[in-house]
Amino acid sequence: MSGNSAQAPIQVPPPVPPEFGLLAAFGNKSANDACKERLEQLQLNPGPKIYPKTMDPGAHGTEVKIQTNIFGLEVFKNSDVFQYSVSIKADLTPTKEAVFTKKGKEDYVVLDRHQKCVAILFHAMETHQDFFQTQDNCYVYDGQSLLFSTIDIFRQEGAAKTKVFEIDGSAIDHEDLQKLACIKLEVFPTKNARVKFTQDDIGRRTSDSNIEAVHGAYHQILELAFNQSSLRDSARCVVFEHGKIFFITPANEGYSQEDYIDVGDGKKLIPGIKKTVQFIEGHQGRGANNPSVIIDGMKVAFHKEQTVHEKLEEIMSNRIASGLKDFDRERCAAVIKGLDCYTKYTDRVRHLRIEGIHHECAENSRFQLKNEETSTVAAYYRERYQMVLKYPKANLIVCKDKGNLNFYPMEVLTISPNQRVKISQQTSAQSQKTTKESAVLPDVRQRLIVIGKTAADIRSENEVLRRLGVLVSDEPLLVSARQFPPVKLAVQPTGPMLSMRDNKWRISQYARPATAPNIWALYCVGSQTTRFSHDMLKKFGEEFVGMFRTKGVILSPPADIGLVLFSEIMGKLDDAAKSNCSYVLIITDDSITNLHQKYKMVESSTGMIVQDMKISKALSVLQGKKLTLENVVNKTNVKLGGINYIFTDTKKFMNDHLIIGIGVSHPPAGTKYLLEGKGVLNPTIIGYSYNANKSQEFSGDFVLGPAGQDTIAVIEDIVTKALLGYQKWHDGNNPKRVLVYRSGTGEGSHGNVIAYEVPLARFAINQFSPNIKLVYINVSKDHTCRLFRKDLHEIAPRGNGSTSGSRNVPPPPKSCDLNIGPGICVDSQVTHPGCKQFYLNSHITLQGTAKTPLYSVLADDVNVSMAGLEEITYNLCHLHQIVGLPTSLPTPLYVANEYAKRGRDLWNEHCEKNPVIRQTGSERERLQEISEAINYQTKHGLIDRRLNA
Repeated sequence: MSGNSAQAPIQVPPPVPPEFGLLAAFGNKSANDACKERLEQLQLNPGPKIYPKTMDPGAHGTEVKIQTNIFGLEVFKNSDVFQYSVSIKADLTPTKEAVFTKKGKEDYVVLDRHQKCVAILFHAMETHQDFFQTQDNCYVYDGQSLLFSTIDIFRQEGAAKTKVFEIDGSAIDHEDLQKLACIKLEVFPTKNARVKFTQDDIGRRTSDSNIEAVHGAYHQILELAFNQSSLRDSARCVVFEHGKIFFITPANEGYSQEDYIDVGDGKKLIPGIKKTVQFIEGHQGRGANNPSVIIDGMKVAFHKEQTVHEKLEEIMSNRIASGLKDFDRERCAAVIKGLDCYTKYTDRVRHLRIEGIHHECAENSRFQLKNEETSTVAAYYRERYQMVLKYPKANLIVCKDKGNLNFYPMEVLTISPNQRVKISQQTSAQSQKTTKESAVLPDVRQRLIVIGKTAADIRSENEVLRRLGVLVSDEPLLVSARQFPPVKLAVQPTGPMLSMRDNKWRISQYARPATAPNIWALYCVGSQTTRFSHDMLKKFGEEFVGMFRTKGVILSPPADIGLVLFSEIMGKLDDAAKSNCSYVLIITDDSITNLHQKYKMVESSTGMIVQDMKISKALSVLQGKKLTLENVVNKTNVKLGGINYIFTDTKKFMNDHLIIGIGVSHPPAGTKYLLEGKGVLNPTIIGYSYNANKSQEFSGDFVLGPAGQDTIAVIEDIVTKALLGYQKWHDGNNPKRVLVYRSGTGEGSHGNVIAYEVPLARFAINQFSPNIKLVYINVSKDHTCRLFRKDLHEIAPRGNGSTSGSRNVPPPPKSCDLNIGPGICVDSQVTHPGCKQFYLNSHITLQGTAKTPLYSVLADDVNVSMAGLEEITYNLCHLHQIVGLPTSLPTPLYVANEYAKRGRDLWNEHCEKNPVIRQTGSERERLQEISEAINYQTKHGLIDRRLNA
């Protein structure tokens, strides 16, 4: 490869900067603070929050037309918009106050407060029209504490800065408010100046390349305006954060039965939309700015409103009246923990939060009464509430009520409505089922978009939009795209091209066969009931060795082969490592899901490569599926240090380039500390990869960081390690350019990345040479834009796609037939007017509708052309090595994301053995210590191999 030496690698360290590294990065409240502190230490100013200069659209490929889900907006009125704060409170008792405008996190709490705030505020508007001037005004409300108005409602109040209304709850049409004698509604102006809401002002103040010049109020006003119809109709719709609206009775909105099916475990799919307001170039192209609303159809699993007993019966697929075994209890508790539920057996509705499932039942569990006597729970309900429990032997449910943990019969608790299913509340199998049902084909998604747009009343006839002066296009935007030609793949730079069909390819010989291990082992791990024999394992081993030899690796038979009980495999691996075994292939029973991260911990600690596959895959190999075996062998060659193929770099894109991928694994929301905000740490894992060894080979590692980052405080360390790795394999020479693909953040964080993260990356580069140029790209799939084939209506299946058993009726088209194919690029019209940006669909969509990544250039020292940047990015999506398909992300970023996942597995395994309890000492030192203990930086040369292949 270009730039690589055949001599032994050497390492030339850069000049030593002031002490920093991982230690300094974690000593602050946030990564932004750490970056700022480091910049101050280096006497560097943060970078200006300005996007690099935009370039003309690329010309690579042939032009095609693409349908989008973007609807243009036009503002036909000239208005002033004023912003107000709203506070709504009520005294429940002389010492307890309810604050309805308080922010909430849980779905039920958020929706409940939205409903009450909307009912109270619009009741006040109706009864105090002299103040609110509702006849001539347009109000846009967020359902809590933010209110926009097109009239200065305090103009007639003189010097008054606030207005308070006392409202009798019995006058409001909301059952929960009826008993409140006095609700206090306060409205007062914010410190924000009025906004000139005109088409011209929106165009000038929403998409400047100077991020700090952008006025966020326009985005906020439009986003909320599209919510108004749904927010005020809570009997029909539920509105969540980030533009998500779901429809409670889908059949009434025009959805089909298949759009809201039951998915088991007391859960059902509910259709809805996700919408975002974006400012795009539009048909006029570069230099223009147009507001638009992007609408995507979606289906999300919700918990059904049913008793907890009914829900647990669905989970267990049988009756649970006699109680749950410990294993089943843990499984069920994971599904219902954190849910809001309610009871009605007292004189009022009481809401409780489920915390777990008790091991005792109502018939046996006893507690002390106020008279110091004891009673069983079943007897208490019979005597106190005249209730005879139907299931006295069923487990009690542990709930939190006013800060206390109490125990309730599951039959008296009902799951509150409209609660979305969290990831933690799904089993792996059910998560796969839900994902499959939610992944709809493009023609179905277009139908969901049209129905959802109408159901949410996002149209020009909407009363709020009409008063605000906003027109919404009826038809989505049709734009110009370019279709790139296929990438040329080969085994050697001067060798023949690999045969490609429908953007798929297969490999006969490897570009560089790995060095075969001298000692390796083959095990099948399962239980006494696992159906896999020693003869089957031996046969698989022969097939594996034979396939490897056809690819150019002369692999001897395994030194050890056998069936191993799952309880004994860790000891077996320990023995193998002590016997100088360098590679182990393990076939694990599909039902065993807790061993993979343990295998990886062994790999990290011993340097022995451990490859894991499922028995179902091994059985398919024994049944003659050669492609499955080929994928396994492809993976093995990469893990052992080989490479399978390359792309022909005729334009020398890769010459003297260090390409870095950075991926982030954030802990689930609300779990920075696993034990409700205290106890065990749960950090962010940052994976990275780079092509130090060969220009088209990527290896990497991971580090631990504090949760909640939008910038990466350890960027200086990552860039430094990648440059050292490059020097190590290039006779101490530096690259001419560093190209970074970075994920894990959205558009709202671009400014901070440009200001704090990029300068530290540049500083690290300058320690090696000030002549190295930097290109820094943020890659995101967390957006709403969808790209469709223009001819979709001509090829989409008619009716339900059934063939009715007739040989004359062709099967319905597959997902890959209905979606846009690999190599579709859009870099104008739908892109940000102030940012160098492009959408690139590089992959074959095998399920659902294509999710096309968005690439935003945050730094560019080269002024690279759009065509060049797009072409190298597309090329890099063809180096996955394992399967003969392009990936949706460039390989360096794909590999970095996998290292972040691997780091999460190793972190979890480490914590299982040694929980990292938060203490008063330095969190940064503890995280660095654990990083060094579980990552690959100093482990047996593993840093130069792609271990997560």
